[in-house]
This record gives sequence, C-alpha cells and structure tokens, in this order.
Amino acid sequence: MDLSKIISITGKSGLFRVVAQGRQALIAESLLDKKRIPVHSSVKVSSLDEVSMYTKGDDVLLSKVFEALHAKEKGKLSVDPKGDLEALYDKLGEALPDYDRDRIYSSDVRKFFTWYQILADAGIFQEQAKEKQADKEEKEVKETKKPSAAKAAAKPKAPSAKGAAPKGGGGSKAKVQPMHKGSQRGS
Repeated sequence: MDLSKIISITGKSGLFRVVAQGRQALIAESLLDKKRIPVHSSVKVSSLDEVSMYTKGDDVLLSKVFEALHAKEKGKLSVDPKGDLEALYDKLGEALPDYDRDRIYSSDVRKFFTWYQILADAGIFQEQAKEKQADKEEKEVKETKKPSAAKAAAKPKAPSAKGAAPKGGGGSKAKVQPMHKGSQRGS
C-alpha cells in the first residue's frame, strides 16, 4: 500500500493528499471535504508512509497494519474510534497481534482508527486494489509477450553489408576550421 502522498498536518484535523508542490508550499487536498490548502515549510508534516507502529519485535509500517485491518474489516470499521478504548486495543490486536501496549498510547490508537476510517471513506483501499489489479494484468501481458521476444533474440542475425566492410579514408583527425577575426574576443 502506497501512502507516500497521504500526509498528516500538525494543527489540522484529518488527512490530506499532496496534490502539487509549489516553490514555497505544498498544495494538499483534504480527504474529508476535498478542500485544497497550502502547506508552508514551517508547518510540521508527517507522511503516513514513514509512520510505524511499535511491536515487541521490529516496528511495523502503518501501511502494513492498515492492510491487515482492511483484510479483517472489509472496508468498514466495526468499532467506533471515539468509543471504548479496550475494544480499540482488541481490534488493533487482531490486525497487529504483537503490538507493544506499553509504548502505544491510547491517543495513538484512537488516531489510528480515525485515520483508517478516513482512508476507507476516501476510497484509498479501493484505489490500491485497482492499481494492484492493473499491475497484475500488465505483468500477465508482459509474460505472454516474453516467449516471442526470447525466440526473436535466439535467432542469429546475418551480418549486414554496411557493418561487414571497413570504411575508407582511415583518418580520425578532427577538421580544423579557420577562425574569423570578428569571432574572436576583443577585436
């Protein structure tokens, strides 16, 4: 799952998609209401592609946890992000069984489920599924074309008449052109 264009902006609620980059600011579009705003370089921005969740082993990228939760929930969240905290931790445990409860704060869990719901409502998971399907179809098309390309490469080519005979003249010196007085500097 590619979340590199999805960002969280400090001081703004919700998630944003990077639409363009200007000279002095990013242009971001809200996933909630589709309004575009400039995001100046002085504002702290976090790309969801770089965020990870604490586990008892190695940290896991947020995109992997979102994919696991999406596989369990089928696009619609069964718990309320503002609801019971224990239910949220239990649902997180289904998607990420070895999460570290001591290092993941309750506010982070609520934010995680809020972000998941925003991404699901914006259709990010459906876009990802369409891209995967298109990539799969493209790969299948390439695989069907490969055998014919391999057969063509296996046939030995006859040397062409042009490349067979050496060129005459044999000199490789560069031609010197006289310089006109008007083209020199200072005259």
